[in-house]
Amino acid sequence: MVEYAGIEARLRGLLGLSGYEARAYLALLRLGRAQPREVARESGVPQQRVYDVLRSLEWRGLVKAEGPYYAPVPPEEALAAEGERRILEARKQAEELAALARELAGLSRQQPSGESVLLIHGLESALAWASAILESCPERPLFSAYKALERLGDLWPLLRELLARLAERGVGALVVVPRSASIPPDALEEARSLGVEVHRAPCVTLDYMVACDRVVIGLPGPGGGVVGVVVRSREFAEALKKVLFEALEGCEGG
Repeated sequence: MVEYAGIEARLRGLLGLSGYEARAYLALLRLGRAQPREVARESGVPQQRVYDVLRSLEWRGLVKAEGPYYAPVPPEEALAAEGERRILEARKQAEELAALARELAGLSRQQPSGESVLLIHGLESALAWASAILESCPERPLFSAYKALERLGDLWPLLRELLARLAERGVGALVVVPRSASIPPDALEEARSLGVEVHRAPCVTLDYMVACDRVVIGLPGPGGGVVGVVVRSREFAEALKKVLFEALEGCEGG
């Protein structure tokens, strides 16, 4: 079962399955439909434990009972349903956080200043700040993509969701990349279908986003991480927009 070690680890990490549950689930996928004793023999789960393990997998929606047999629910359906459940849960938590933020703002004596600079750590935190800023900005955002393109494979699922929300609002986005940048054709085509204008320019050396009076700059951090700088300044935002459009002089279509 060495060849399944990686998948078993991902099942345990992503779905929170126990070792017995992950092994029984993989065994049932291989068998297709089987009685508990067959699952125990195939997976190495003790027969006295396999019944509880299968019932747990059934409760999770990963397998179904068919008389004395058990069969796996098609993974593309079961895991998609789990993904949707987590999205709904995350949205609910996001709404609760927004409500809490409003309550705390009413308690705070500190008034928001006109300009500010905030340092944040981590790629996901930087993207979360960018997404929150875009939610409150009705203007089309501008992006400069440089080092981020090296991690496009990891970033694209997150960026796709962000761009899709902009497309739903009919806002779109403008992205400037280095002239020599290599972008997968399928990602480029999908971006365009979401209302994104992609342009190439000769001098792009920084990753940042400009939206209304906010700027999010991404910089390399310690250990290969990301440090984000969030700047709230209309003057600074307008200056970066100017720089970005000047970079487009003589650019080629993406």
